[in-house]
Amino acid sequence: MARILITGFEPFADYHQNISQIVVEQFPTLLRLDDPWSDLRQDLLESIELSVEKMVLSVDGEGASKVSRLLNDGCKWDAIVHLGLCGSCEKTRIETLAQNKIQMKIPDNSGRQISGSIYSDLGDFKSNLPVNSWMNLSWPIDCEISKDAGAFVCNETFYHSLHTLDKIGDKQTRCLFVHLPVEEKCTIEEASSFLSEVIQRMFFRPVVSVVGGLIWRNGCYLVGRRKGGEMHAGKWEFPGGKVEPNESKIQAIEREMMEEFSWQVSASPSIGTWHHSLPDVDIALHIMPLELKSKNLDNQIAWTSHDSVSWRTLSDDTFLDWLGNDGMVVEWMRKNQYRG
Repeated sequence: MARILITGFEPFADYHQNISQIVVEQFPTLLRLDDPWSDLRQDLLESIELSVEKMVLSVDGEGASKVSRLLNDGCKWDAIVHLGLCGSCEKTRIETLAQNKIQMKIPDNSGRQISGSIYSDLGDFKSNLPVNSWMNLSWPIDCEISKDAGAFVCNETFYHSLHTLDKIGDKQTRCLFVHLPVEEKCTIEEASSFLSEVIQRMFFRPVVSVVGGLIWRNGCYLVGRRKGGEMHAGKWEFPGGKVEPNESKIQAIEREMMEEFSWQVSASPSIGTWHHSLPDVDIALHIMPLELKSKNLDNQIAWTSHDSVSWRTLSDDTFLDWLGNDGMVVEWMRKNQYRG
């Protein structure tokens, strides 16, 4: 059975209670995790049984280093989620960076108040989770990704945990910090539901839904080459991009073609889905037939992601350095004598 540690904090400063403590104390000790990307994944993954261990930390140096000390002593979990209260936050924040700085505006619960100092000579530490790829699914409450966990005990706790995982050479344990706003902006039930969603996404490899546009003209299909400076520069692809949350695939490809080429198009439902893997995520590529509405296709000044396009017949088998599984789409069209 997989194991996770979740931590919260005691009340501090003028806060008579701390939402992170309440959420941790009432959170279940056993969870069954189902793949949140099952609708996009090529192969069905089994559910995961998860044992939840809970800990409330003191708001001081002792509490900030407690998990770090346990890791040093050989304690091991598959994942660690630190929860904390952010009194100034308007929404829940997923923190991905522990900053190497201490700038306490108020004393902690031990009376300690340090300003203008750092934790180590190793700089900041980043979470090892592909959090950006989690955002293609909807959340139960409004949230955002943050790279600023502050400079108080929350950030200190996150820093010590990531620092220790790095020091002991543990690249497998997933570690994250979540800031919760006050209860007037996020109820206990909402925060607990959000934490459950975070944990689900921590334990399954993300699948990113991507659309590619298939344009036919005079017996030829169009492909584009990623320009220098872009991710996957020099690769050829069916132009498109990620499907945003609460966006249909048709809406996504019509938006992407306008953003990348300033071309107005009308899209039809996908002819199929092709899967491939990148280092941190799996890709589900949906190929969408497009009808061009724009007449001027050659204004490269308006192109944002490509430096060249090519119109190719299916009989043209000259080499192209394809991105992902885009080349397999061409093979499928040849095999099925697809002509748009």
